[in-house]
Amino acid sequence: MDELPEIERSIEVPADPDEVWERIAQGDLAEEWMGVRVEPRRGGAVTVPDRHVIGTVEDVNPGQSITWSWREIDGEPSQVVIDIAPSDGGSRVTITERLLEYRITGVPPVFLSKAA
Repeated sequence: MDELPEIERSIEVPADPDEVWERIAQGDLAEEWMGVRVEPRRGGAVTVPDRHVIGTVEDVNPGQSITWSWREIDGEPSQVVIDIAPSDGGSRVTITERLLEYRITGVPPVFLSKAA
């Protein structure tokens, strides 16, 4: 299979990594940057106000990173990773979003008609 598309952006934030993490954990930065609310715990919900989004937090490394996957009900699934690293000016925050392969597996259900 061809490699799936991915977008990566980084920004320098004039705050130490712990402060940046606290803002992500409280939901401020993720909502400001991406319009999402994230429960920063494994299995936590990822929601977008006024949109039908299914999302789940997959991994949390407090002070370092958070990873979730999500999709709109009729959209393609993707995975988002926010990494926080110390930098000379405070913190470097890198957000990577990659499209996920999506396929339905299994045998479709079989419906038997009732004999009259």
